[in-house]
Amino acid sequence: MARWINVATIHFQVTESGGEPLDMALRQFHEARTMLDGTPVDLVVTCEGMESIARRSGSPAESQDKPGALWSAYRAFARDNRCTLAGSLVLQEEGKDYNALVFFGPDGRPCGAYRKTFLTLEELEGGLSPGRGATVVETPAGRLGGAICFDLNFDDLRDGYRRLQPDVLCFASMFHGGHLQKNWAYQCRCFFAAACKDNTSDILDPLGRVLNSTNYYNRVAWARVNLDRFAMHQDQNNRRYAQIRRKYGGRVVIETAPDLGTAVLYSLDESLTAAQIAAEFGLQQIDDYFDRSRQANRQAGAAVPAPALNPPT
Repeated sequence: MARWINVATIHFQVTESGGEPLDMALRQFHEARTMLDGTPVDLVVTCEGMESIARRSGSPAESQDKPGALWSAYRAFARDNRCTLAGSLVLQEEGKDYNALVFFGPDGRPCGAYRKTFLTLEELEGGLSPGRGATVVETPAGRLGGAICFDLNFDDLRDGYRRLQPDVLCFASMFHGGHLQKNWAYQCRCFFAAACKDNTSDILDPLGRVLNSTNYYNRVAWARVNLDRFAMHQDQNNRRYAQIRRKYGGRVVIETAPDLGTAVLYSLDESLTAAQIAAEFGLQQIDDYFDRSRQANRQAGAAVPAPALNPPT
């Protein structure tokens, strides 16, 4: 059954001048807040520029016990708008500092956090500690994963998320990542919400297609997405599309990517999920199909390596 959420990402423009750097970062956040307050937003993602500016300004690391300027601003926004917010900040835990995304729930309390796994050499030299890999947090806005900037270069982290199957990957970054964003959305079969600096901030669907994009002219990218999805390869499955549409009409949507040979089925039915509709018609999930093909080729004598889908530890 449909699980609609409204997703927004806040763009960051690091070249703004005037005043203290942290004040500049907060000014940008509050500018976006004026655009989001009172709207039916369910999930908001902030840019790594917030953490970077705070750290370079010498602001102390933050925690639930010792909230600072960013923690307080994120908590207030999530609480006032009854939404989930992925807030970029320097998180302190057990004496260690992390470049993190903290997920604030609609009550303003943290419901989990992602800690940047692959730090840059500069971050390591600056005293930050690396996180422990792919992390999924259950929130009112769905199963959320996190990735931060440099992380996007590492396939082992991406494959950890592919195994964990988040609904949305929240990407906070000082660089855009180009085609890597599309790759992560497609490989993880999930929506990808990117809050970046200077270039564009984008929201992508599980086929890697951009649903909405923004830059500093507008600050906020917005998309309404349905989390109830079933990703599949078109091989053999596409023979059943017409049957599904005849039976369910407007209660189902099948979106195809002919260049990838894949598709995503979304359920709009009030009582059936996308997975239940897929099972009714014998559709096979994309990764199950690939595993079946891999096994068949291995049995036929091909030197096919086993997939490495375990998340980093």
